[in-house]
Amino acid sequence: MANKKVLWGSLICGVIIGLGISYIAAVAVDKTGTPEFCMSCHEMKPMGETFKYSVHGGNNPQGFAAHHCTDCHLPHNSLAGYLVMKGISGTRDFLAHIGLKKMVDFKENFNEMENYVYDSACLHCHEGIKEPERAIGLSENIKQIHEKYYWEPKKAGEDVSCVRCHNDKTMTHFAHPNLLEALSQE
Repeated sequence: MANKKVLWGSLICGVIIGLGISYIAAVAVDKTGTPEFCMSCHEMKPMGETFKYSVHGGNNPQGFAAHHCTDCHLPHNSLAGYLVMKGISGTRDFLAHIGLKKMVDFKENFNEMENYVYDSACLHCHEGIKEPERAIGLSENIKQIHEKYYWEPKKAGEDVSCVRCHNDKTMTHFAHPNLLEALSQE
């Protein structure tokens, strides 16, 4: 009888400790994806400052915004993939920040957005774009454009990226307006 009480007590304590650790980990993952956290390193300040003026930063008629840098800059295919890439990306950025790894040259890599923005992240919010049948609320013109440049190439097996068309070169207030100018002032 005493052994059952010890077993149940241990099990309950283990569950409580496990839930506590899970909660702390979830909060840490959430907080380390915010613009405030990312901008705490001077290398990321231009990205955070320019993001505020973008459509995705809340500068739109509805006022909605992506709330975390990781909303766009990490894959959203699966929780495991998200967490692995968050760990890799965070470690890379930290090592560059303290000088143990070469810093990413954001000006030089400006045109390589497909390496920093994931389609699964775009489609996490813009789910209706995944398939023509589900594209409810899009104008006929926008449907036709996506048909020609996204759905048809995807069906043909092409590697199509959202940022091929949706980027700061083709849409001036898309994600980080005037980023190149902000980076040049650094």
